[in-house]
Amino acid sequence: MKHDQLCAIGHNLADSMASGLGFVIGYHSMDVFGEAASSPDGFIEVDFLNGRIAQGTASDSLEAAAARFGEVFPEFCRKNGAEATDFKALSVIFDATALDRRVLLLVTDRNGDSSTTEYTGIPLKRLRVLDSLGRIRRTPRQVGLTD
Repeated sequence: MKHDQLCAIGHNLADSMASGLGFVIGYHSMDVFGEAASSPDGFIEVDFLNGRIAQGTASDSLEAAAARFGEVFPEFCRKNGAEATDFKALSVIFDATALDRRVLLLVTDRNGDSSTTEYTGIPLKRLRVLDSLGRIRRTPRQVGLTD
């Protein structure tokens, strides 16, 4: 499975949680950005692979939603032409300030290739920047290799 396709799967899961509706897991109302803003850490990191809150303080309801995302993860991957084993890591950091809602998607595939993609707003969209020729382009994905 191509890394970009794995990133698209991660984006869809993150967008479902960010929307506050959680349709991927069946309707589950949640306010991940509100909880991130009130968390002592200032953000919440969700590990979709293991279905848990990795960092930050979350309500029991959000923890239950994260667990449910972990349960449906293998089937969601299959529906999107991948296998859960194609991922080595898949986590999302939800960060909310008074001015913006920001999401960092962290994907590592089974080959060890990793990337970080930043999104804002609801629905989640990549940031846009001007390139050297003055054209509007999506912010590039940050690519790196893990140890």
